[in-house]
Amino acid sequence: MSNNNGTKEKMHAPGSFVLALIFLAWFMVVYFTQWLALSKNWTVY
Repeated sequence: MSNNNGTKEKMHAPGSFVLALIFLAWFMVVYFTQWLALSKNWTVY
């Protein structure tokens, strides 16, 4: 159990974390585009 302290200070993101960030970014883009399409179709009085 030897940790390499001080050799690399850059965070190494695991693949699952990167995939979760990509999914969240894709979800935000789709959510925003659907919200824009819905705002054009539904008129709020």
